[in-house]
Amino acid sequence: MRHYFLIAALIILMASAPAFAFIMTVPEETINVAIGSSKQIDVKIDGGQDDIQFTILDPKPWISQDTTRLRLNGDETKYLRIFVTPLVDTQPSVYRISLLAESLITGETQKKFIFINVNRLDIVDVERIVLSGNFTPSNHVVISTIIKNYKQRTVQNIKVTSSISSPSSKLIEFEQNIDSLDAGETKNFTYSFTLPPQSESGLYTVLVKTSTEGETSEKSRTFTVLSQAQFVKESRKEPLIFGYKKTITITNIGNSEDDALLTETLSGLDAAFYSGEQPTTTKGSDFAWLLKDVKPGESRTFSFRVDYSPLFLFIIVVLIAGWFFFFKVRIIKVKKFILEKKFIEEGEEFTVGVEIANSTGKKVENATVKDFVPSVFDIKEGEGPKPTRKKTAAGTELVWKIKDIHKNEERILSYKIMPVFGVHGRIRLPHASVSFHRGKKEVEIRSPYTSIGVETENYGEKKGFLKRRK
Repeated sequence: MRHYFLIAALIILMASAPAFAFIMTVPEETINVAIGSSKQIDVKIDGGQDDIQFTILDPKPWISQDTTRLRLNGDETKYLRIFVTPLVDTQPSVYRISLLAESLITGETQKKFIFINVNRLDIVDVERIVLSGNFTPSNHVVISTIIKNYKQRTVQNIKVTSSISSPSSKLIEFEQNIDSLDAGETKNFTYSFTLPPQSESGLYTVLVKTSTEGETSEKSRTFTVLSQAQFVKESRKEPLIFGYKKTITITNIGNSEDDALLTETLSGLDAAFYSGEQPTTTKGSDFAWLLKDVKPGESRTFSFRVDYSPLFLFIIVVLIAGWFFFFKVRIIKVKKFILEKKFIEEGEEFTVGVEIANSTGKKVENATVKDFVPSVFDIKEGEGPKPTRKKTAAGTELVWKIKDIHKNEERILSYKIMPVFGVHGRIRLPHASVSFHRGKKEVEIRSPYTSIGVETENYGEKKGFLKRRK
C-alpha cells in the first residue's frame, strides 16, 4: 500500500511541474577580450513554447545585447547574443556578469553567470572600419579605417592591407604603409572605391589587416549590394532643316533585368509636331515610353523627330494667299477689249473699251488709267470721259484721271480707232493700265493683251473669193 502511495505522489509532483520549462546555457569558460576590440557571446536557449525576458543585472556601458525578449514556439533552440566591447578607459580585470531569464508565461526564472576577462591590448590593431556611400553598381563606396597603436612604445614599418570581395571573388586589394606610430597614436585612411557596372548582388566584405614585427591583426565589415536594375540615360540632339532629331540611349548598369521608363518633357509647340513611336503615356507635354525587360548591360536606343515643316508650309501658304489677296484680288482690276470683230481695213472703225472694277474693299479717291494707241491707227473720241493725249513717234498715249471710285464700282472708258491701212490677220494691241495708291505706295495693275481683227483664213471668204458652190 505504501508503494502505491509513493507512485501517486510522484505522478502528482510531475503534473505540477511547469509545462513550458526552458534551459539557458552560457559559456563555462572565461571570455577573453582586449580593450578596444569586441567579442560576441552566444547564449543558448532551449525549451517548449514560451516567452522569455532577459535582463543583465549588473550592466556595463561596454556590454549590450541584441534583444531583451525571445519567443519559443515549441521544441525550438534560439540564441541571445551579447556584445562585449571594452572602452579605452575600461580597467583590465575579470568581470562577472549576471544574466537573468524570466518566463513571462510560467513565471520561472533562471540566473546564470558569465565571466569576462578584459585585458589591455599590446598590438597595432584596426580600431574601426566605417563604410559609407551608395552600395549599388557603378556607384562609390567610401572606406574609412582607423589604425591604433595599443603598445606602450613607438612602432615602425606598419603595413596595412585592405581588400574588397564580392560573394564570388576578390574585387580589389591594396596596401598602405605607416612609417611610424607612437604609443596610443591613431592613423586614419580613407579610400573611395567604385563598384563595377552589373556588380553581382549579395554580401560584400571589406577586410583590413595590419602587420608589424611579425604580428598580424585584422577586422572586417560587410555591406549588401541588392539585386536591382539601374538605368543611365544619354541623349544627342541633331538639327534638321525644319526642327530636330533626338536620340536617347538607355543602359542598364544594374545587376537585374527590369523595365525602363523613359520620359521626355516637350514644349507645347514641339509636342504638336512630334513624329516617332507612340508614347506609352502622355500627360500634357510629358511623354513616357516603357522599354520592357532591359537586361543587365543591355543598351537600347530610341529616337524621335520634331518636324516643323508643316508649320512652315502653312506660313508660306498664308503669305502667298495674303499676297494674292492683297495684290491680285484686293486691287482695281483692269480689262481691255474690242467691241467689234471684223477685218482690219483702211478707215474701218473699231471701238476700244477699258473696264476698271474696284475690288480693293474700299473707296479709291484717285486713279490713273493709261492706254497706248500705235501709230498705225487714228484716234476718234468716244463716249464718256475724254483722255489727255501725248503723242510720240510710236503712237499716242491716252491718260484718264478718275476720281471717287466706290467699293465694287465698275467703270468703262472707251475710244475709237481706225487703221490707216488694211492688214490681213490680227494685231495685238498694247495693254492698258490703272495705277492708284495703297497707303503710301503706288500700285499699278496692267490688263491682259487684246487683239484686233480677224484671222487671215477668213479674209477671202469675206471678199467672196472662197464661196462654196451649192
